[in-house]
Amino acid sequence: MNEQEKTTEITFGFLLAVLRRRLIWLLLALVIGAGGAFALTKLVIDPTYSSSAKFAVESTVESGNMMSSGYQVGAALYAANYADEIKGNVFLSEVLRTYNGRFGKELTLKQLSEKITATADGDLANFTVKIASTDAQEAYDILSVVQELAPEILLNDSTRTYINIKMVDYGSLDTVADSPNVFLNTALGGILLVALVYVYFFLRAFLDKTIYNEENLKTVSGNMPIIGLIPQWFTKKQEGSKRFVRESFDSDRDPNHIQRNYEGRLLSEDTPFSVVESFKTLRTNLTYVAHKDNTSPVFGVTSGFAGAGKSVVIANVAISFAQLGKKVLLIDGDMRCPVQHKIFSLEGERHGLSEVLAGIEQKPFENAVVKNAYEGLDVLVCGHIPPNPSELLSSARMQQLLAEAKEQYDYVFIDLPPILETADAGVVTSIVSSYILVVRAGYSKLPAIAGVVETMQTMHASVAGFVLNDINAKGALGYYHYGSRYGYQSRYSKYAYRTKDADNN
Repeated sequence: MNEQEKTTEITFGFLLAVLRRRLIWLLLALVIGAGGAFALTKLVIDPTYSSSAKFAVESTVESGNMMSSGYQVGAALYAANYADEIKGNVFLSEVLRTYNGRFGKELTLKQLSEKITATADGDLANFTVKIASTDAQEAYDILSVVQELAPEILLNDSTRTYINIKMVDYGSLDTVADSPNVFLNTALGGILLVALVYVYFFLRAFLDKTIYNEENLKTVSGNMPIIGLIPQWFTKKQEGSKRFVRESFDSDRDPNHIQRNYEGRLLSEDTPFSVVESFKTLRTNLTYVAHKDNTSPVFGVTSGFAGAGKSVVIANVAISFAQLGKKVLLIDGDMRCPVQHKIFSLEGERHGLSEVLAGIEQKPFENAVVKNAYEGLDVLVCGHIPPNPSELLSSARMQQLLAEAKEQYDYVFIDLPPILETADAGVVTSIVSSYILVVRAGYSKLPAIAGVVETMQTMHASVAGFVLNDINAKGALGYYHYGSRYGYQSRYSKYAYRTKDADNN
């Protein structure tokens, strides 16, 4: 079994997780299924009433006779024969003629045959006749005719002089319907719909190739480490409305529908403690792969497809380094869909990376780089979107720009396009120190990330590691509890809030 197959292994924990994750839907299915079955039983299905009578077949031979036991066995066989005769057309025709004439009905032979059943009671010399009808009185009246005619017609045979038929249990008027069973139908309706809904969600989860947690990502990351785990977080504006607006759980959301509002998405005193700490952890991990050649490292950040949140992640990583007092430059190298100017509110006509690489701007660090754009961080925005971004990124001017940047800054970060959508991220392999690969929990697909890994290996690129972004604290099926492992809403977060309140006072 390969690594990817392990992610779809059916275990008890997996089955329980599906149940727990979809419990509300299953309870709703139970109510709807039971309610629908109850309504169907009560309003659509006609109740059926029945009346039954039991007959005994007895031998007329004296009990002292040596052959009496043999006659008793024969009586049991006669009981089985009589049960068959009662269901035959000869007997039913007599019952039909008598019943219709006596009660003024127009019942047909076919209708009567559908209402009557006769069964022998095993090895006993008894047989039971049952009449079932939607009319309780009709069932009782037909049975009364059967009780009257059975001994007379069935014994009308000169060869059966030693056999007698007598009534054991007389039929009565049924006041309670035998069927349908309201309780049973209601229970079965609820259980059946719950089972169908559960199977639907089980198949959906079983076939789902979305990455939700660290364990999912490890199945396709190969030997590339996971260096960052960023929890899902909401701005103050979103906190006020998230109880009323719930994000869709669908993992195949269109990138155009991903959150594009960057207000409040940068690290600040209002950022949740868990998010701040996660970026500090990521920052620490990046320091271990930096300065391999005693020069300032250049990190390129990319993802498989758009929507992973790479631009916000790298912006906050750069801010985190700048907060240490380091000289940091963030370059928006995604010249097909640039967003750093929106993230840092640097919109407007200004020269950027495209003008520098095209030779329009000759002094990038004096005129194009925005100094102290956010808490000591310098930012070089994209500028105007060029028609040839790949050529510009692979140009000699790009190499010269990074060489000069490494002399002036401690860390350089480049926001690159998704590597599976364009070739732009791959053309800078020789000039970046390492790639940071961003994966969005609940959005990125396993096959896509496997493709990213394969692409990086093909390019022989140096990869710092993966960053799993936007992790839901509950995970996809309840497996992954970010909070209990990494301090999400833990005692440390409470400590952070107390410290913040003390600082404000």
